[in-house]
Amino acid sequence: MKIQGWFPAPFFKKGIDMEYTPNKNINAVEMLAEQIVKLIKTHEHKYDKTFASAIKSINKDSTYTIMDDGGVERKLKCSIPNAVLKVGQYVWVKVPCGRLEDMHICGIK
Repeated sequence: MKIQGWFPAPFFKKGIDMEYTPNKNINAVEMLAEQIVKLIKTHEHKYDKTFASAIKSINKDSTYTIMDDGGVERKLKCSIPNAVLKVGQYVWVKVPCGRLEDMHICGIK
């Protein structure tokens, strides 16, 4: 059975021999896959990270001191509207897209 032209993989039926598929299409797909793999390996993956912490102190400038997941004290603002946080209270802290300067308290645990 001969295949006329090139058909995407979902259109192949069982028993059809791949030898009729043009090599240039297979090579193009392989090259595309290689480029995607290279991009994934070299791309800096930035994502939100959320972790639990406790309020260590409340500062006069409406910020809270917490201990981050690396053991460093940080002064953070709270993004929860009208939240009243207390020393010792457990909270969720978010680091959006890996930007430490945007770290904030995003929830009460």
